[in-house]
Amino acid sequence: MENVAKKLKETIGGLTDILIVAIGLLVVVQVVFGTEGGIDIIGNITGVVDSFIGASASLASLVALLIVMAVLGRKQ
Repeated sequence: MENVAKKLKETIGGLTDILIVAIGLLVVVQVVFGTEGGIDIIGNITGVVDSFIGASASLASLVALLIVMAVLGRKQ
């Protein structure tokens, strides 16, 4: 059971790394080409951040932001 949990954790960590790199690449693509493709990555990221710390933010949303940052910022 421990082996399965370790394998699942490694897989999810790998997927997270791939998604973070993809987001970075998509931000660069949007800066270079604009939003003509119909996808507004920077606007979507702004919307997510605003949901955490915008006008309707609460203590729970700030705690959620800290948890997300801790998960994305951890190194193995």
